Amino acid sequence: MHVFVSDAHIRKDDSYRARVFRKFLHDIGPEMNTLYILGDLFEFWFEYRIVFPKEYFKTLALLYGLTQRGVAVHYVLGNHEVMTGSLLTNFGFRVHRDFTEQKIDGKRVFVAHGHKVDRRLWTTAWELLLTSRLNHRLYELIHPDIGVFLAQGIAYLSRKQRRNPHHASMLLERFAEHKLKEVDLVVLAHSHVPVFRAYDDHKCYVNTGNWVTDFTYGVIDNGRVALEYYKP
Repeated sequence: MHVFVSDAHIRKDDSYRARVFRKFLHDIGPEMNTLYILGDLFEFWFEYRIVFPKEYFKTLALLYGLTQRGVAVHYVLGNHEVMTGSLLTNFGFRVHRDFTEQKIDGKRVFVAHGHKVDRRLWTTAWELLLTSRLNHRLYELIHPDIGVFLAQGIAYLSRKQRRNPHHASMLLERFAEHKLKEVDLVVLAHSHVPVFRAYDDHKCYVNTGNWVTDFTYGVIDNGRVALEYYKP
């Protein structure tokens, strides 16, 4: 079974959705061959050179355990993965900066977070602010305890902006329909709106939704494509 999840926005390992996510991995782990994380698993990801993000340790340790059991974990970066170094790779994850294309059960599958498609003003400003090398250098000068606290607060407020999620969902669906001319399945995230669309010629678009309120995930199992809801 190939599983696709995204947008848990975990702030602390002991939060409700972090505990639900780990329970989900425990429950589905024995059946899973590959896990695709489509970005924004954590509220904020910024790698300092030597400081380890201990508030994410339980979740990372469980994912590391999956890799040690032979599960391939692909991590496609989202807009809340601000600065990545070698840590995710050292945990055994296969890291993809923008997207990845995979052959799964005979299907050509395009996988991305989707924020590169959403070019609205706030999303574009957020990306420019957080991908600036100068800002990264300045941010490294802040003590990690203060830096992570501030960044998680800003990231949380950005999600609470009064923006229409269905507008982003529409943009992503249009992109998927265009991309399906080249592939058999498109899997995106970012909008937090779970979507499953089946088209002619057995082509599909899936948006994995979120693990903040809906607890949804995509599945490819022996060629069957589905959007599932996990009931904690």
